[in-house]
Amino acid sequence: MVIARPSLVDRLLRAYARTRWRGFTRLWRLCGRAPDSALRATTSKGGVFELSPFSYIDAIVIREGSYEPEVTDAIVSSLGEGVLWDVGANFGLHGITAKLLRPASRVVCFEPSPEMLGRLFRNRAQNGLDIEIVGAALSNRAGFQALSLGPPGNPGMSTLSPWTGSTYSGTLVVAVARGDDLAAGGLVPAPTVIKLDVEGHELPALEGMARILSSPSLKAVVFEDAGDQETPVKALLRGAGFACELLDRSQGSRHALENFAARRPTGAQKA
Repeated sequence: MVIARPSLVDRLLRAYARTRWRGFTRLWRLCGRAPDSALRATTSKGGVFELSPFSYIDAIVIREGSYEPEVTDAIVSSLGEGVLWDVGANFGLHGITAKLLRPASRVVCFEPSPEMLGRLFRNRAQNGLDIEIVGAALSNRAGFQALSLGPPGNPGMSTLSPWTGSTYSGTLVVAVARGDDLAAGGLVPAPTVIKLDVEGHELPALEGMARILSSPSLKAVVFEDAGDQETPVKALLRGAGFACELLDRSQGSRHALENFAARRPTGAQKA
């Protein structure tokens, strides 16, 4: 495995960005960097990613070395040598990190956004990993649907279920598929762990995985949801035999929603 290491200039720019000193934008331009370009940085888990210091999630990774480490920890603790479905993979932080930490596992990343898909392919290559990539979204039906694209500075907000009052940079028609159909057709292996972060489209995505959710070989679903109330997503997972546990969110990534791990009771799991 050959990992493309950050250059000296990238390391210096990252060090300056982590100080949060004024003048970073000017320094960025003096180094010949365009506003939409990126630097290469190593995370606290050893992965190397192309990151923009002017993008919300990327900037947190640059400063803190990770983003939502509680999600990565929950994935890795249940994955073993199994299969991870990273649904809403974004630029691949969680899926690629899981593969680095569990090299005997298989990782399938689902990402419909062309911008994020391009970054995902580049980050896979930079880390020298064998990761399967599906350029489509998961839902409760197969076909095509409008994807609302996240605003400049936060492309991770792209969603099939746009939030009222949120601002998006446009729409794009993308392919959608049911997880059950993909697994049953042998296009991707059935998951041992699912990471699900699709900006409000979690329920339709899970509705398209009824057979997968009923399989005892699925050990955990790590997902984002409202933290202080019962929701249709939690109810669906509990109905499928999972217990939902709130994960402690790191301070740098704190916002209105929380992360959860839904796991089967140990006696109900089958290796």
